[in-house]
Amino acid sequence: MASGGGNAAADAKHVDAEVVIVGGGIAGLAAALALRRAGAARRVLVLERHAGHRATGAALTIFPNGWFALRALGVAHKLASRYDAYETSRVTNLETGATQVFRFAGNKNKGEEVRVRALDRKALLEALAEELPPGTVRFSSKVVSIDTERAAGDSSVTVVLGLDDGTVIRAKVLIGCDGVHSVVARWLGLSEPASSGRSAVRGLSVFPGGHGVKRELRQFLSEGLRAGMVPISDTDIYWFLVNNTVAAGK
Repeated sequence: MASGGGNAAADAKHVDAEVVIVGGGIAGLAAALALRRAGAARRVLVLERHAGHRATGAALTIFPNGWFALRALGVAHKLASRYDAYETSRVTNLETGATQVFRFAGNKNKGEEVRVRALDRKALLEALAEELPPGTVRFSSKVVSIDTERAAGDSSVTVVLGLDDGTVIRAKVLIGCDGVHSVVARWLGLSEPASSGRSAVRGLSVFPGGHGVKRELRQFLSEGLRAGMVPISDTDIYWFLVNNTVAAGK
């Protein structure tokens, strides 16, 4: 399992890597694993500013195309057996009382039907991390500067990253997977994140004795508001609340 507590890299002030990925969340770990599976890079280093894998976050719903991607990464089998698939979604309009029922179609691959499942975010993160060699993820590594350098007589460009502990890391390739306030995106000059006009709260409720809730997605709509829940196992229910913070049409 990839780990970074007390890594040897933490003691080195100069580190060379083939590929550096900033951000050790789902996107960063998936990118690192994909590069290794494809044989595109052997020296991949993931920089995570926190002291360990973050357990925060609730759950997420993965549709068949997502399961195909997880299968290619070699982790789908770890998760599909732990979380229940569901086929229907009920959407209730709280103002009219009307309920619509939708059905999620599965996709068949080699005779096997791949269906929609919701799962714990932490479980996905751990499944990806377990497939990476020890030392791939360097924790407590906050990037404070990014620059480039070109060796004399060499046309290739090296990316130089400075960390808050004084470590300097050089890489041939830099990939930004560091979220909405990405330091890599800022360095590239990409536009600032735009507001979606919505705010959301998500949570995971655990019922040790079982919840007895039907395996389907339930949503409740009102003007500017949306609430929903879906069981992800016999004991866990993922729920969410979404509120429009900007009036429709603005």
